[in-house]
Amino acid sequence: MRGNDPLIEVLERNHELILQQRVLGIGEINSPQLMKLLVGTTSAVVVTDNYVTATALAAVMGQRLGHSCFEVASYKHLKVIFAAASDPRLSAEIGPIERVLVFVTKTKSLNQHMLFALQGQFHADQHPAKVTLIGSNDSGGKSADRLVKDVATVYKHDSARKCTVFDGSFNHYDHGVGLRDCKQPQPVTVNGLTLAQEPGLFSQGELDGGTALLLQALADLPPEQLRGQVLDLGCGSGVLGLSLAAKGAAHVCCTDISATALYATTHNAQAHNLNVTTLACDMLPSAELLAAAQLEPKFKLIVTNPPFHQGIARSLQETQAMIAAAPQYLSSDGALYLVGNTCLNYGANLREAFAHVTELIATPKFTVYQAQP
Repeated sequence: MRGNDPLIEVLERNHELILQQRVLGIGEINSPQLMKLLVGTTSAVVVTDNYVTATALAAVMGQRLGHSCFEVASYKHLKVIFAAASDPRLSAEIGPIERVLVFVTKTKSLNQHMLFALQGQFHADQHPAKVTLIGSNDSGGKSADRLVKDVATVYKHDSARKCTVFDGSFNHYDHGVGLRDCKQPQPVTVNGLTLAQEPGLFSQGELDGGTALLLQALADLPPEQLRGQVLDLGCGSGVLGLSLAAKGAAHVCCTDISATALYATTHNAQAHNLNVTTLACDMLPSAELLAAAQLEPKFKLIVTNPPFHQGIARSLQETQAMIAAAPQYLSSDGALYLVGNTCLNYGANLREAFAHVTELIATPKFTVYQAQP
């Protein structure tokens, strides 16, 4: 996480907006320095979908999080929650709020869905909550006020560091009712499984082309490759892991950095009576985490469609590090199945880390690789 995040610096120069109030913080938080600014509040709850963000914020308080799709850490009047907006447990952790602090994301549906889910808390002592929206201009900060259109009166309060601050009050709705939800994505049907989607997940309401090719490559897996542990790395709504569980894989572990992804995977597994383990972590789970989850340290199969939508440079580095470490997580007869945009040339990284690399499917847009130690 960044230590000198412009959004946090802009909030610091507008620190008076949040002092001595009951504050709820949501959105794209990129610096643990936020917790120091919240010390001056009456109480503060920060909700994030990102596990790396959540663990960094909790660490500032000297706390550690578990690895489920719903985790809470608190110290004195501060609380950090790692959760999906749709999780019904979330509202119970948040009392009446005097100010909502929104860090605007490029994917505004995430902000909108969270605001909609928690709007019942946006009042205190019968008074509507105030709202502050902060966003970088290249991520929609200049139009952040549209998130609360028709339910709040907000004005441009500040502009600095290529960021915009709006401030105002939820004064056009009645006791927490009035915000609209974002458009809900349609379920995806894969190999006879109907899998519900959540706002903000990759490839909304449809099966991503790369994932479809990877499923095609996995269709002819011999039964013995499903007898050992399977890791669905970056599981999203569980398309790959649940498909393999439905094919007979007995031990499937689904990991993701997103609480929304883990929540969707868990509920999709329950809907189809499939038994999988879900773990919150950034890329490959540590040996300690696998042991704590009572899983073996080696996998027979790792399947992944690694993301790069967070920025090509950052995501390529993470995927390249994962590829380099992956052989240590595979049994001697195991295999990594990876799909990526052909232009990213993951084949070069795979050939550096693995003894045997095969291009199973190659199109101008996507390539599916099989890599074996």
